Amino acid sequence: MLVVELRFLTGRYHATPWGQNVNEGVAEWPPSPYRLVRALMDVWKRKRPDRPAEKVVPLLEALASEPPVMSLPPANSAHTRSWLSANSFDPADKQQVFDAFVVLSPESRVLMGWPDVTLDLSSLSALNELLGQLNYLGRSESWVAAGATSQSKASLSDPAVWNCRPLDNPFPTSTPDAEDPPITRPTSNPIWQPVRVACPVPSETFAAKHPVGWLDALSMSTSELHKAGRDVPLALKYVTYRRPYPCFSVHPKNHVPTAGPVITGVLYSIQSKLLPDVTTTIELSERVRRKLMGIHKTIAGGPEKLSRSFSGKDAEGRPASGHLHSYFLPLDSDGDGRIDHLMVIGREPLDVSECVALDRLQSIWQPDGEPDLIFVPVKWGDHRSLLETSTVFVSATPFVPPRHFRKGRGDYIEWLAGEVCREAINHGLPAPNHIISVPSLPGRMHTIRWLEFRRNRQGDDGRPGFGFRLEFKEPIPGPFSIGYGAHFGLGLFLPLKV
Repeated sequence: MLVVELRFLTGRYHATPWGQNVNEGVAEWPPSPYRLVRALMDVWKRKRPDRPAEKVVPLLEALASEPPVMSLPPANSAHTRSWLSANSFDPADKQQVFDAFVVLSPESRVLMGWPDVTLDLSSLSALNELLGQLNYLGRSESWVAAGATSQSKASLSDPAVWNCRPLDNPFPTSTPDAEDPPITRPTSNPIWQPVRVACPVPSETFAAKHPVGWLDALSMSTSELHKAGRDVPLALKYVTYRRPYPCFSVHPKNHVPTAGPVITGVLYSIQSKLLPDVTTTIELSERVRRKLMGIHKTIAGGPEKLSRSFSGKDAEGRPASGHLHSYFLPLDSDGDGRIDHLMVIGREPLDVSECVALDRLQSIWQPDGEPDLIFVPVKWGDHRSLLETSTVFVSATPFVPPRHFRKGRGDYIEWLAGEVCREAINHGLPAPNHIISVPSLPGRMHTIRWLEFRRNRQGDDGRPGFGFRLEFKEPIPGPFSIGYGAHFGLGLFLPLKV
């Protein structure tokens, strides 16, 4: 007995049954013998044209001599939906297209067996050469590895292996198989479903009925069929098979997550024809946070599953303590006064839904009709991978004291230095050893005064802001932000390489 083995290397078999439209969403299963014979003929003509017809044609005739029995592995069906252009002047005119396919393990084998076909070693080698050149079967996504062997007919006695066989009562050629009812067998046997399968007409039968050559009929294109006024190729016949019911019964295994890398934040590159000014740091951060929380609400399934990391609130809606939630830190990496990066980073690991939300943050709008900002994630990780250590840090945005100065709190400059130390400790940092005032932000293009920055969140009153150079006894990771609006980029300090 001749047996052909097919393995679909990507775990997918993309093919539409003969006589059905792709948008019916039905995947061909089992693979049709007619498709296999045509595929091998294509391999011969395109890749092995030097092989003489007297060596190849008998192989094709052997595969067409009878409908094979088949062995189908566990599988499931799926589909994708695409909206493709209808080639009209209206860019919104698109047509929905289904791509149905069969999903199976890449290690699974589909077997086709011809009980009454026996090939000698030379013919079997020639067939394996053709099968070895077969890259895909069906559509080009269906990568395949194929080979042929000889087996004993005794193996056909196992119905659990050879579970897809021809029946004696074929369907009419106009009857689709998508809604065919199952055939119920006695309780001691499995339940089967009839399915219409395209098989090649044997060459002897074909020659007795048609003046056209059998090979010419096999190679007829769709356009040639239409010109001839036919909807079924001359060399194709439909054979009714019985396949297990339900044949698509494999369900995905529950995934047990394993320990992976700890993600506490992400660094984005910002792209736009007009990047935002660094003075709008807090405005940009507020817009990003609102957009991100909206994305997360959709992913998590509702506002009741609020992200503590993004919202800064606990499950009861109260402000979270300890500054463990995410900081939104716009960055000007080249010193030109324009924000070109954004770091979102917190002290607690992000869960899967929060990481997905960060990955789906693609763009936000800009006011006054300016072009949107595009966000491209360039680095994921934790503090060790996203931050760098230094003992000296310099203000990149103004530090805004969260408390107001009033009489009785001593010298104003000393009070400011005390507020910096107090806020550093509140945000989990050591107090700096030296604090030096910095009057403005030096830039590559021009100097920016601290009062040019917006220094209040929406709905709050404006507050004064100050710049500093901070020196620590031991290296600490940065950038970091402290003070009022720290989670939105105010009080941002960048490491200074010395």
